[in-house]
Amino acid sequence: MITAREVREYLTSKPFKPFRVHLSDGSKHDVPHPEFGWVYGNCLYVGKTGDLPFGLGDFARQLSILHITRIEPVPRRKAKK
Repeated sequence: MITAREVREYLTSKPFKPFRVHLSDGSKHDVPHPEFGWVYGNCLYVGKTGDLPFGLGDFARQLSILHITRIEPVPRRKAKK
């Protein structure tokens, strides 16, 4: 079982390493930078990147920490030549 403390450890690690959160419903969410993730209570909020329409729900996803099944590093992308 993943705890809020474990998620905070990923967010505050030095140097920060991007990570991916997997949920019990099969979805996955990337945290590319420590400013894109924050823990409040028993929830992890993950900011979204890209072109976004206005509305709070469009800027962050609220994820229940109770539904996190695993956390893994995001694979590095290979540089294009």
